[in-house]
Amino acid sequence: MRQAISNRIANSSNCLKPNSFQDVAKGKKVYFGTGLASAKEVSCGFGFELLNMILTALILKERSDADGVLHEIGTVGYDISEKQRCKLIEEQLKLMTNMTRNLGIENIYNVVLSHSYQCCDFYKCILQDVETKMRPFHDLSNFQRYGKYIVFQIAQMKYLYEIEKTKIKLGWIIGNKPVLEKVDSSYVGILINKGHLNEYYFDSIYRYVFPNDEYFFVYTSAGMDVINGKKYSPYTVTTSQHRPLLTEPIKAYLAKIPNSKHKSRTLKLYEKTIVDTWEYLYGKIKSSDYMSDDESFICKLQYIQDKVLGISRV
Repeated sequence: MRQAISNRIANSSNCLKPNSFQDVAKGKKVYFGTGLASAKEVSCGFGFELLNMILTALILKERSDADGVLHEIGTVGYDISEKQRCKLIEEQLKLMTNMTRNLGIENIYNVVLSHSYQCCDFYKCILQDVETKMRPFHDLSNFQRYGKYIVFQIAQMKYLYEIEKTKIKLGWIIGNKPVLEKVDSSYVGILINKGHLNEYYFDSIYRYVFPNDEYFFVYTSAGMDVINGKKYSPYTVTTSQHRPLLTEPIKAYLAKIPNSKHKSRTLKLYEKTIVDTWEYLYGKIKSSDYMSDDESFICKLQYIQDKVLGISRV
């Protein structure tokens, strides 16, 4: 299984890579970011599918001989109240602190809050540099609408690349798009006109702004609504979505969801992106001979969640 999981990640069509991840990020870091809200709603908390990104980042760290994993929580740039913002930051930090302790990864998994560095002079210089390089697109209507946010996202990535020595950036994606090695101005214009503010969008624009940086972009699956199959960010769950929170007992949550093709597809996704990657890292989870395959699988999900949250069940 270990080789199969490694090959799946290394050979993904959503991954710009050398022949192997070995030594790509040696001495550097694997990085991924999460947020506090969707474009329309404040988050209820981390989604259960965040485990996909965490576990994949740990595999990438192992595969590339990186120094560690950097998890950035994006804490600014949202149209939400300060009370909501502070509450979510506190909850998410506490959850990640508990997780790293429970999994024994405190020394290799670090969390940074984006607002913690945005007042420093070096970040401000980067921001100004990105603004200058994006000036050819100022007349595009979507740049007038989203330009400030685009510049902000690119500057954050560059800051972490320079200061935190991030080398592999893990994101999520809907569909199957090849990562681009080079991006010219005409393609940036196409992206801006489309206005799809997702990680592939920002990563591709980064290629144009900083073409000489050796940033390797890898994408994993989007989260999935258990009821209707719609795709979302793995880490942000809102009230309009039917998706479990990381802190919500997964076995009880799934038990109340009616069986359907979308539920089956979601469980297949959990198997591929959470159970398989967990067992790659931590070994096979024992299951009872008296359980059906479905029961055994859901018990595995609950086992993983309990380990992450530090819950002991008799």
